[in-house]
Amino acid sequence: MILRRPYAFLIKHFRLIHLFMFVLMAYMTYKANNMLSFFKDYIEANGIIGVAESSYFSILIFIAGFLVIVLSVTVFFLMRYKKKPRTLYIVIAVISAIAMGLFVYLHGNIRTLETTVMTGRSVRLLRDISRFNFWLLFVMCIPLIVRGLGFDIRKFNFNKDLQELKLDEKDSEEVEVSVDLSGEGVRRTGRKVLRELKYYYAENKLFINIILGVVIIVLFMAFPFNMFVVNRDLGEGETLGTKYFNIKITDSYISERKRISKNNSYVILKIEVMGKTNKYKLDLDEFTLEGKNKKYVPSLKYYYYFTDIGVGYRENVLDTKDYSEYILIYNIDNVDKDSKFSFKYIGSDRKVKLKPSVLK
Repeated sequence: MILRRPYAFLIKHFRLIHLFMFVLMAYMTYKANNMLSFFKDYIEANGIIGVAESSYFSILIFIAGFLVIVLSVTVFFLMRYKKKPRTLYIVIAVISAIAMGLFVYLHGNIRTLETTVMTGRSVRLLRDISRFNFWLLFVMCIPLIVRGLGFDIRKFNFNKDLQELKLDEKDSEEVEVSVDLSGEGVRRTGRKVLRELKYYYAENKLFINIILGVVIIVLFMAFPFNMFVVNRDLGEGETLGTKYFNIKITDSYISERKRISKNNSYVILKIEVMGKTNKYKLDLDEFTLEGKNKKYVPSLKYYYYFTDIGVGYRENVLDTKDYSEYILIYNIDNVDKDSKFSFKYIGSDRKVKLKPSVLK
């Protein structure tokens, strides 16, 4: 099989490749700036803003980062073949990998803010991390646009890069590659590839270890973070945050007071709720109580049985400056009386585990 060396193509399109890398890096920088702006706004508003993680994160970020790494590695080999400085491309690839890891981490935290509330100190730390991510990417855009334009700052020479690469016929000469599909041929080819990979790893050990280290760190951060932080169950007293409001269960009770039959009981939840948007009202059908056999929604007609506990929620407009206290009442079947109850808002993936006390 006859293949043609790619070096001539890479040299001829040297500037275009760098301009394309600049566009990809600029996109990542733009998304990093969006995340930074979000954390700034969140801090200024004391958390009273809508959160939609999809607005700040996209799979295109990973596609862009992956392409930057692939192109950086490709140009790295070109520069090594031409015996030219190549440290810049190692730095670009490593920084792209680090930035992708930070995007995963920050995205996970933004998703957390959709369903819970963090301390001010934690959010300020996230703001600082997002600022670091933005400036890291912004700085990397500079050498890419400079090389994309072919401009040598020291000599104000737009052709220096291409002249130093010295395009010649060998860069595009044809190379014969033999393919032996016999069993021994495949084994021999496999041994050769493995041997060359070992040589390549030995020559670029630091570079490869950094990339692998970043990938491993991202994986170890992402999975436990999603399991134990983003999607963990909450307890009574913890705040469940959504795009439109924050709510927390301060107390829960189970009672047989004035039940309508021997087969029913009531679960009463004391809640504190605060809106994030003006003139917002709760839709009680979205607040389910999960027992071991059934799910229940609040019943307004039983509020009068428990006026000593609190005021029932009836389409009240939520205050956006302070928490308001209400009660929710669920009419449950006695078969669920001994359940491990959970409170769930349909618009969230998280649950609040309840420990209702008996109320006479």
